[in-house]
Amino acid sequence: MGWLIDPEEQTVFVYIRARQPIALDEAEVILPVPEFASELKLSVGELFGWLLE
Repeated sequence: MGWLIDPEEQTVFVYIRARQPIALDEAEVILPVPEFASELKLSVGELFGWLLE
């Protein structure tokens, strides 16, 4: 699993093995994470809030 973060468009592209990539750009959407990080609840809006401070 991987994220490609586009700060200009404030979009996160999520890549999961054997699946089509998905684009997330709504602030309230919680980002998918690998099983080992299942306790992490991070929204698109929170991610960009941290990155663009």
